[in-house]
Amino acid sequence: MYKSTSCGTSMYTPGVIPEELREQFGNACELVCVQVPKVYDSCLLRTCLVGDPDKEKTEDGIYFDSDLRVRIDCSADGIVNPRVIGLVPGSFKIISKKPVASDPDRKFISFTYQLKILYDVVFDDGTVSRDNELLLRRSETVGPLYCPDSKAIIRESKVDQSGTIHPATDEDDEIVKLEIIARVLDVQIERECTCTCDPYDDVCYAVFTVGIYHIIKCELIVQLVIPAFGFCPPPPPCERMGEACEQFNQELPPDFFPPQLDQFITGPGV
Repeated sequence: MYKSTSCGTSMYTPGVIPEELREQFGNACELVCVQVPKVYDSCLLRTCLVGDPDKEKTEDGIYFDSDLRVRIDCSADGIVNPRVIGLVPGSFKIISKKPVASDPDRKFISFTYQLKILYDVVFDDGTVSRDNELLLRRSETVGPLYCPDSKAIIRESKVDQSGTIHPATDEDDEIVKLEIIARVLDVQIERECTCTCDPYDDVCYAVFTVGIYHIIKCELIVQLVIPAFGFCPPPPPCERMGEACEQFNQELPPDFFPPQLDQFITGPGV
């Protein structure tokens, strides 16, 4: 979380560093002013979501989400290869930035997003239905985070290769960034029996458990004075890929046998 510092406007003017101060700046050749998105505050949110309402434990950070309970055909024998593909493009949106009454620079951030999950269904006759899609729609609130309002209005127009001009929007002044790492932890098939005795009337669900790490960052476009060591040198030339047999002949032979048990054992007792 944000901690206040004594840093303010730099006492050093961008330009060539005098020789007597060169060592103080790590032998940099000059001070330069760069414009960058600075992270003012951030936090990590860990969420475990379940498709079974009976497993919800809000006090432990386990929450039920109805999107993770998907109705499937009861001839399904199992769910395999469940994987989180990523965020649905354009789904991340800021709902509100509510300031704290005692400190308007600290805000509660509310946002929404959608995750796309794919999975394969194996049926009892051996057939497989691949790449079934599940959309997980979520809304979260985090904070308070130190997100001061921009004092300057920054505007620039970007021109692409076709000559089309893309004017900047209000979101370019104050940036809230979302980074997500998510994975499917478990998936089970549940059968709900109906009041009739006919098993063909039963209802079946694929029930997912998903773990999500969120990092929320509040950023502002700022100008910083930093030491520079000159322009970056030209990169080394790209290595040429040889023919398939040339690459094969340069590889080390693979291990022909499984690793021994003692290769996995570590610790002071060994």
